Amino acid sequence: MRLAHVFIGRFDLPVPLSTVLVAAMAVVAASFGLIYLLPPRPSAPDRTGPRIPRAVVIALQTVAVLVVLYLVGVGISGSQVTALNGAVILFWVLLIPLLPLAHCILGGVYEVANPFALGARMVTSGASARKQRDPRLDRLGYWPAVVMLFLLVWFELALRVVPASPRALGILTAVYALFQVGMGAWLGEGWYRGGDVFAAITALASTISSIAVTRDEDGFVRLKLGFRPARFLPEGRGREALITLWLAGVLADGVRVTPIWRAVTSATQDFSASIGQVGTTDLGALLLDTTEIVATWIAFAAFFWAFAYLAARLVRRPLGEIAKVVAPSLIPIALAYLLAHNLTQILVIGPLMFSAAGTDVATAAFQLQHNAQGLNPAAIFSVQVSAIVLGHVIAVVMAHARLRDSEPDGTLALRGDLGWLSAMLIYTATSLWVLAQPITNQA
Repeated sequence: MRLAHVFIGRFDLPVPLSTVLVAAMAVVAASFGLIYLLPPRPSAPDRTGPRIPRAVVIALQTVAVLVVLYLVGVGISGSQVTALNGAVILFWVLLIPLLPLAHCILGGVYEVANPFALGARMVTSGASARKQRDPRLDRLGYWPAVVMLFLLVWFELALRVVPASPRALGILTAVYALFQVGMGAWLGEGWYRGGDVFAAITALASTISSIAVTRDEDGFVRLKLGFRPARFLPEGRGREALITLWLAGVLADGVRVTPIWRAVTSATQDFSASIGQVGTTDLGALLLDTTEIVATWIAFAAFFWAFAYLAARLVRRPLGEIAKVVAPSLIPIALAYLLAHNLTQILVIGPLMFSAAGTDVATAAFQLQHNAQGLNPAAIFSVQVSAIVLGHVIAVVMAHARLRDSEPDGTLALRGDLGWLSAMLIYTATSLWVLAQPITNQA
């Protein structure tokens, strides 16, 4: 079972793919126009809502701990057939896409329920929560999360050891949990902002949520209400690298089914075959897949910095300042493609988690085929397109709000908006084109 894109059949678009791309870009451009046509709304601060009962917080923490224990226990001791192991399905099919997507609806949950922070508090009798922020954390910034996210993407798309081996998933989950608890106990809970990849990613996703939970200065958990497109996002070294890697990571698996990458694969086929393999690992395929992940990341990072430079020149501000302003607008795009790309595997493979333990390979294969045949490719593609267009519209709104707040001169802010809008339009067309490759009969 391949845990990436699930093929559910091909269909003919009623119009050329180019028409779909142009229409999507027109919607994104129109959303930009509406921003300036509608009367401006004053930016209001988040409203603090009621306290969350302690029982609810404990319940969230309990669920988080049980998920970690499930991944370790079922991964190590459960069936070692991938399709029959609930831990593999829970982690790769459900948690990876749905955990950040859930934070678009209710933000801050992982921060409150973080099982590793809870473990650090238990180990240190609460001292980790009271510890002052270590200066070393400011130097590290988000780079630990960048490394962890790259390894996560690499494990899934290139090495494929963890997705193919439930026991490897269980062991690595246990190692990761011990590492995170130890680092939190040593450096304090400020470590988790940039040192736990799941805390970092869910924090990014929470920036577009209109409802969130957060701890106040007294340690109580409260609701926070209101959507602010210019909402504060903690800065730190490597934040832009994390965001561009996240976007590249969710697109990387789709890139390999495009005609461009198929041509690269064909041209390097003889070279890849000549490298050989170690055990069951094909070194040629590993090298090619790793190159594809890195190349996709470099391409998206270069694209981001090129258009950030364009916006910076238009508003006459330093590149670094503008990059910090516009980088968060890539978050809704990454979330939209995360939903679009993983939608089929969630619908086809996800239900197997509840029946995997009590079935056999033949029955599981039949169930997967049945689930896939029950989906309408045209309807799925419509949902995917809608998600991507909505994500880009939100991105345009966020970029405008952040540029407006950072640049009081309306004329210069408009120039910056136009510069970054061009990036949004190209992102829209590129992501839709990549998405369409494995499901439509048009390239």
